[in-house]
Amino acid sequence: MNIKVIDIAIIAIFAGILFSLEQVLSFLPNIQLTVFLLVLYSKKLGFIRTSIITIIHVLLDNIFMGSFNLIYVPFMLVGWIIIPVTLNTIFNKINQPFFLALLGILFSFIYSWMFVIPNCVIQNVAFLEYLSADILFEIILAASSFLSILWLYDPCDKTLEKIMPNYIK
Repeated sequence: MNIKVIDIAIIAIFAGILFSLEQVLSFLPNIQLTVFLLVLYSKKLGFIRTSIITIIHVLLDNIFMGSFNLIYVPFMLVGWIIIPVTLNTIFNKINQPFFLALLGILFSFIYSWMFVIPNCVIQNVAFLEYLSADILFEIILAASSFLSILWLYDPCDKTLEKIMPNYIK
């Protein structure tokens, strides 16, 4: 795929939306639209564009939050990049909001579980203790992902199709 100027502009705008919405909702623990937006972007923009957006988001998030750490960043990147990888390969036929919302639950848990290893190593916490302390936050992320995809995917999908009919994959 050749990256064109329009691709750069769309990637920048969508990465800005993703980053901004996460920051606006950051006062609520694990309530975010990140999984929803990455699902939408993966389905509408494809793997390469969404992967670039994901990389930009991870870098911005870590720099802005002051948590840029070479132990956490790779796990965060893998946790988010799983969404465009799987939605453009093994789950590429799934397009119904309900089933995408169910996948949002899976993606939320996978993303959360990606931090078990670095947190257990850095904080020297036992595996089961970490999971038991984090399970409520994982459930909140999974619920917010499920509901946001279920309620917002279809209207946003139709809006993107309407305003960008020749650009969508």
